[in-house]
Amino acid sequence: MTKPEIELLKDSIDKNVEIRTVDGEILVAKVNTVIHWEEHEEHEITYRVVSSSMMAWYERHGKDEYYVLDFEKIVSVKAADR
Repeated sequence: MTKPEIELLKDSIDKNVEIRTVDGEILVAKVNTVIHWEEHEEHEITYRVVSSSMMAWYERHGKDEYYVLDFEKIVSVKAADR
């Protein structure tokens, strides 16, 4: 992820962002927390799913739950239209 994308995530707490993952998922997520500790190599977000190209997976696992996504699984991030 680029530095501007990391900053976008940090500025998007309680807001929606569109995330593309290495699995090919296109996800609109409401960001809950962003952990970016370079010295500890811990980089992840927690989020609630708003919509996803893999919605069936979330429906099986609980759409209203919080999920964790490591930065290394994120291909791109941009502000969501919704």
